[in-house]
Amino acid sequence: MSVFSFFGKSVDLPAVLVSPKAMTRDQSAWQHGMYATVRLIGRMSALRVHTAGKAFPRRQASSEEGAWILLGDVIQTSAGLANTRSLPTSNPGSMVAFTHTSEAHLAINTMLNIGLASAKFGGAGCEFQAEYVAGPNIRFVALAGKHWHGSAGHA
Repeated sequence: MSVFSFFGKSVDLPAVLVSPKAMTRDQSAWQHGMYATVRLIGRMSALRVHTAGKAFPRRQASSEEGAWILLGDVIQTSAGLANTRSLPTSNPGSMVAFTHTSEAHLAINTMLNIGLASAKFGGAGCEFQAEYVAGPNIRFVALAGKHWHGSAGHA
C-alpha cells in the first residue's frame, strides 16, 4: 500500500504514481484542480453511487457503470456522501443525489486519476474520489439491500 496525500488528507491505495498524469474528463471536479494519476498494483474495491439511470429535477441521470468512484471513508449518511463528494445535484442534502449504490471492483493495472472532490456542485467536497482512466474495465456489483439513509445513528 502507498499513501497519497492532498491538502493534508491521505488515502492508502495499492498503487504507484504515474508520470505524466493522464488527462481528466473534468478539471473543475478536483479541489484546486489538483489530482494525480496512479496505476493499481493490487486489486481493490470502491463505491459507486448513482441514480440507476433515472433523472430527477436538477439532477441528471447516472448509471451503475461510470468513470467516477468514491475512495476513502464512505461510512456517512447519504447527505454526507453527496456533500463530501459534491455530487451533481442542486441540493446535496436531498435524497436524489443518488438512489443506488454499487461496489466497484478494480483490477491490477487499472489507471485512475485520484484526488479530493471540489465544491463544484455546491457541496463541500474535500474527500477522495477517483476517475477511471484506462486498463481493465471496472466490474460493478449492485449492493442489493444496502441502503444509505439521511440520518446518522450511534453504535
